[in-house]
Amino acid sequence: MRGLNIEKLKGMRGIDYSKRSVLHIYQRSRKGYLLFYTVTDYLVFFTLFCVLVRKHRLRVLGVCPMFDHIHILVDGADRNRVSAFMRELLSLYAKELNNRLGLSGPVFCRRFGCAVKTGHKAICTACSYLYNNPGEKQLCIRAEQYRWTFLAYAESLNPFSDPVKLSAASFPQRKAIKAVNYYLKRNRHLAHAALDGMFGKLKPAERQQLTDYIITKYNCIDYQALFSFYDNSYSRACLAFASNQGSEYDLKEERTKDTHRAYQAIPAVLKQHFDDSTVRDILKLDIPARQEILPLLLYETHASIRQLVKYLRL
Repeated sequence: MRGLNIEKLKGMRGIDYSKRSVLHIYQRSRKGYLLFYTVTDYLVFFTLFCVLVRKHRLRVLGVCPMFDHIHILVDGADRNRVSAFMRELLSLYAKELNNRLGLSGPVFCRRFGCAVKTGHKAICTACSYLYNNPGEKQLCIRAEQYRWTFLAYAESLNPFSDPVKLSAASFPQRKAIKAVNYYLKRNRHLAHAALDGMFGKLKPAERQQLTDYIITKYNCIDYQALFSFYDNSYSRACLAFASNQGSEYDLKEERTKDTHRAYQAIPAVLKQHFDDSTVRDILKLDIPARQEILPLLLYETHASIRQLVKYLRL
């Protein structure tokens, strides 16, 4: 496991888990509309999230941004500090997303859900629940296979791409990496405009490398604290997540049988039929025009009408 502090791990072996508590935070989008349409949306959110975690001095065991909601596990923090963090995170990301899509108004439900988990069993159950969210929505089989659980980054700097060799990298790739380092050094998140400039001239493989690089450089998840619940072992944690889906009874989470795979299929269909139109171009259409797209997407993506209404913000 990369980056482990052996002395810190030794200290964790003596933890009294009966007194250990974790906050499980759950935030829904307004009306179930999508929060993340593209890779850059996820990167804007994650870099903002990590910058603010450090600002508010929080210890995070996990974060899982899903298409229409977000799960976060914060270890041992008081609610006032978490509330301040969440207010800033949600406000800033809402502005980023609205600017990106050319929209205005609320993006999130007014209040986030928050449940205290105390003791080893309750905390492990919450961890399994968070990391298995993508699996429950059929986006992956195991938690570490899905990039946006960020679990694979505990083991590798580039789990979804080949290592970057700066000596052999193209000029646009070297320029992009330099830009990432510039923003990180100044404790600034990556906005859409910055990411557009970084990704614009990269080849597909280079985009994968840059995505891994950004996540690795900004990553704020305390894997040592997370794996302390699993005998300080990444493999045991992954096995535990694969063996136990976890459960959550303390949060009012919306539950549906819809998978999220349809959301992954929609962009390709839109690109095929609407040339190089972006999500913003589609969402700028008036409601009747967006309604006309519904039958096409319903036929070609296996998405439910409910999902398409959420995607098209009808």
